[in-house]
Amino acid sequence: MKKRILFSAILLIYIPLISQQNKLHIPDTLSGNDITLTLQKGSFSFFPGQLTETMGANGNLLGPTIMLKKHQQVKLNVKNELGEPTTMHWHGMHVAPENDGGPHSVILDGNTWSPSFEVLDHASTHWYHPHLHMKTHDHVQLGIAGFIYVSDAEERAINLPRTYGIDDIPLVLQTKAFDDNNQIIVAHTASDHTFMVNGTMDAYYEVPAQVVRLRLLNGASERVFNIGLSNNRTFHMIASDGGLLSAPLAMTRLLLAPGERAEILLNLSGLEGQEIQLINYGTEIPMAIYGATRPGMGQNQTIPGYAENPLNGADFEILNLNIIQPTNNPTTTIPASLISHNPWAPNEANTTRQVTFTTMGGITGPFLINGQHFDMDFINFKVPFENIEIWEIRNQTPIAHPFHIHNVPFYVLDINGNPPPAHHRGRKDVILVPGGNAVVRFITQFTDFHNDTIPYMFHCHMLTHEDDGMMGQFIVEAPCEAIKTQPVSTDNKYGEQAQFTVETFNPQSSTYQWETNVGFGFQTVQNAGQYSGAQSATLTISNLTSANNNQLFRCTVASDGCEMKTDVVTLSTFSSVAKVTSNAKFYLDVYPNPFQSSFTLKTEGLMEATLYVYDVKGKQVHSQSVVEEITDIILPKLKTGLYYGIIKSPATKQSFKLIKTD
Repeated sequence: MKKRILFSAILLIYIPLISQQNKLHIPDTLSGNDITLTLQKGSFSFFPGQLTETMGANGNLLGPTIMLKKHQQVKLNVKNELGEPTTMHWHGMHVAPENDGGPHSVILDGNTWSPSFEVLDHASTHWYHPHLHMKTHDHVQLGIAGFIYVSDAEERAINLPRTYGIDDIPLVLQTKAFDDNNQIIVAHTASDHTFMVNGTMDAYYEVPAQVVRLRLLNGASERVFNIGLSNNRTFHMIASDGGLLSAPLAMTRLLLAPGERAEILLNLSGLEGQEIQLINYGTEIPMAIYGATRPGMGQNQTIPGYAENPLNGADFEILNLNIIQPTNNPTTTIPASLISHNPWAPNEANTTRQVTFTTMGGITGPFLINGQHFDMDFINFKVPFENIEIWEIRNQTPIAHPFHIHNVPFYVLDINGNPPPAHHRGRKDVILVPGGNAVVRFITQFTDFHNDTIPYMFHCHMLTHEDDGMMGQFIVEAPCEAIKTQPVSTDNKYGEQAQFTVETFNPQSSTYQWETNVGFGFQTVQNAGQYSGAQSATLTISNLTSANNNQLFRCTVASDGCEMKTDVVTLSTFSSVAKVTSNAKFYLDVYPNPFQSSFTLKTEGLMEATLYVYDVKGKQVHSQSVVEEITDIILPKLKTGLYYGIIKSPATKQSFKLIKTD
């Protein structure tokens, strides 16, 4: 309590009246399909009459907000004029590893790096910052950071504020340490005693008396903020790292760790002429979090200089909001709902990975991941392409660490075995893992991109910890390409034989194993269909009977260290009498395919039949009578993946492949 009173006194002495405060800087914007960022050194006047050496993108400090749309093709030209190497990482964006801007994508002084890619992200708030190994903290502290706005049709259909700098306002929250000459200290220190928002100290801003959207980014190297409004006013959180939540959440406090983003709505309708303050409620931050009164689990677990920093464990103003008249076309209501989420279920996971934080020196580190410091030449994990995985993050250190993974958004499954709070149930890429052996589990899928040589990073987003080696890397492996020619479904008469053939690209190193499914899951075909070192493998089934009708087959092919299964094929059998009646022809069309929750089945020339749908294990998951030439098939509960459909009547039968997507 004494510290709170003391810090309040400091605020009264040093924070001038609103007329003497500084107007919040709003970064410029860049848009289009070809965008250039020039990284440069410069100077900035944080303190009256004095210049501080800085770095920035397209200016002396911070950088412009990049405006993108989903499915837009964009080229980002990053020119390095810093006089030293750097990189540029698009934090939170789902891009190929060669476009991600991690430590391996070094931009030498005087060079330009120009990644080009399609924007695949949902509407969301991301950011960009350097990611050079052992220099990330330095370059961000000196000023290189900027917002990325991504929009999409789903977000644009919701009545939300989106006029940049008017009712849609970017706020990057940072703290810095300055020496006696008012130069930024980049040495790892707990003396980050100066707070700023968008590079502005003691900031105010004029906002209209309507619903206003604040996009919050914790761009600090270490500090966690506990955000609320003066007088404990309610605000509504609508988005986290990876975009919109399912519905707005009424809140009075939001804990935001380094690297995390959040979008909140303030309903200021009818408040013209009043002021509201955005506050950091540091007195309420739980212990063992950087920014609390105590940074460690115990009273003696402290960081040199931490107790002397007046920001720690203190309440202080982030931004003063002066409420002015509303705009001509204001947003005046909070939407009731936002978007739908369909997270992966734990039973869909192909594997669970363990990531454990430990320390070599107590609360000050250095900190390790799975017992190792970061090594540019060591790949911690090799992830199969399109794997669905659970990552279990265990923190055995006495201080909380924000964990960040590149490339993929994730859904938090649980924190210490308990369901995550509502504001952590959207897509995320940073999660604060509490100290003292706490465990956070999340689930994600590694899709769209793979590269056998360029890795993605995962690390603590306390930039000082990351630079000291609290980081690992993983490769998403290229998919297996063992199969050259797939087997084909066949239709045969009783007493005849049927054959299925699969062909490989590399006969010298290939092995084959045929499997069949007769309704109880796939099982190995015994004493038949086992081959190795051959260009192809043919499975023969002799003396067919009615028992073979609708029997499913597939083959597992292993080649050069990878293994894949063929498409599932169907064996149909008939008697000679039945064959006479099976000459009926019909036209089959399925659309859309891939489908999300339903598809349309068009069967011209077929008046009555039954549709059967099987998963890749041969289990029937749906059946339905088809009595019209055009039938809507609704399958909203199916998991994403590959399925097989069979349309069957007394006279004929035809199979087809189905792909279910989100």
